[in-house]
Amino acid sequence: MTKRLIKISIAIILFAGLLGSSFNSIAYPPYLRQAKKFGAKDCLYCHKNPEGGEGWNARGDWLIAEKERRKVDAVDVEWLSEYKEGDKKVEEKDKEKDKEKDKEKEKDKEKDKENKDSQKEDSKKEEPKKKDKPN
Repeated sequence: MTKRLIKISIAIILFAGLLGSSFNSIAYPPYLRQAKKFGAKDCLYCHKNPEGGEGWNARGDWLIAEKERRKVDAVDVEWLSEYKEGDKKVEEKDKEKDKEKDKEKEKDKEKDKENKDSQKEDSKKEEPKKKDKPN
């Protein structure tokens, strides 16, 4: 009876492992199936990661931009028929976003530096006042 229970337990664990591992590799099979007619071989057609998920390449960014432009809830893979390789609009938008982020970082650094400098000046002004007072 114990041997039989062990065999059943092993079979269940193996089945669960096999079932669980298959979900990861087929996260969005309908998208991939549809995209194959546009040349997709795997998730890297639109994603930066082989598993898919967040992180899109230029094509994926274009699809996201199209979704926002069309004001819909989900991406439609059929839009890929309108995608032009190296679409300048998406690339330019990405570059603009990167430049804006860099400018914001520089501004933040300048503000931090100004705050530190003003704190140093304030502390220097307070020191002489303390020395002037008699004990």
